[in-house]
Amino acid sequence: MSKAGELDLEKLRVMLLEHRSWLDRDPKRRGRRADLSFRNLAEANLGRVRLARAKLAGTSLCRAKLAGADLSEIDLFNADLSEADLTNARLVGADLRGARIDGASLTGADLQGADLRRGIIVTDCAQAGAGNRDGRTTLVQAKLRRAILVESRLQESDLTGCELDGADLSGADLSGAVLISANLSDAVTNRCNFAGALLCGSVLSEHLRFQLERTGIDVDGSGLRRLGSAIGEVLRHHHTWVETAGRQGTRLELERVDLRRHAFAGTLLSGAILRSSNLRGADLSGCRLVMADLSFCDLRGANLAGADLSGCTLRGANLADAILSGARTQSVDLLGDGSRWWPTNLDRARLTNADLRDTSLSQVLLRGADFTSARVNMTTIRGADFSEAIGLKSA
Repeated sequence: MSKAGELDLEKLRVMLLEHRSWLDRDPKRRGRRADLSFRNLAEANLGRVRLARAKLAGTSLCRAKLAGADLSEIDLFNADLSEADLTNARLVGADLRGARIDGASLTGADLQGADLRRGIIVTDCAQAGAGNRDGRTTLVQAKLRRAILVESRLQESDLTGCELDGADLSGADLSGAVLISANLSDAVTNRCNFAGALLCGSVLSEHLRFQLERTGIDVDGSGLRRLGSAIGEVLRHHHTWVETAGRQGTRLELERVDLRRHAFAGTLLSGAILRSSNLRGADLSGCRLVMADLSFCDLRGANLAGADLSGCTLRGANLADAILSGARTQSVDLLGDGSRWWPTNLDRARLTNADLRDTSLSQVLLRGADFTSARVNMTTIRGADFSEAIGLKSA
């Protein structure tokens, strides 16, 4: 946000007091509806503040503290709420079209009837919203555990890697939504519309999976591209790109492709981009995946034994039952002088029942990773930091 969007604390305090009077219908008419549109309120502490029905279209609230705040029927059209703390906040009927809510904490929040569809600010002035330029509402890796999303409108919203376990989605419209690698375990989905939704790598109850498949939805493949024999040519071009340091060939850059059970064993895939793709059951043993991007991929049951995952991004990937024994996970020295390192990233990855024996995690990012029932040994845990992981503790 520009300097023009800055707001001093005293002026903000006065506006919030006037807004509270407006909500209470002050008989002396001293109240006024707060209009904080296009302001910069990043990192502001607004916990438990009453901002119901306030105008905050296009406002930056990234990393703001809004836990327990009353934001009912608030106008947050095209706002930025990335990494904001909205734990237990009340957002009933809120307008969140086109908002960026990536990485936000909405655990226990009430979003009943909230509008999270597409929305773009069209204006002749120089002001632009702080939200998403393409108008899509994004909640990538947002925490919505036990959130209330009854009758919410989430058409075409991006919920990649979102934590929705225990959420109430009764009557919600998720048609065309992206739920890749999302966790929907124990979610209430009565009367929920999943038509055209992408669910690759998501965690679903057996009941929900059965219900979706009954309606003709391929839970693991709907909405994904299929390359068929073309993958061979793509891999050859990528091999040339790596071997010539980018002077020839073409980098492999694919997203949302269906490569289930594909045989990649020993393939050179360094620097490849395969985000949000289905690699379930694929053979990636011995592959060179240095600095590759496999974030949010479905790698359940995949064989990555002996693969070189140095600097590989596996953020939010589903690696349940995968084999990673003997895989290399060292950080990459980007400049060759030890001044800048790029670590292997397993943040928020799901590694339940995965085989990690003889694989060192000492230099790996593990924030929020789930190691429940994973097979490990001393090589795995020696020097690793599991303090922010699930299922294992530092040795």
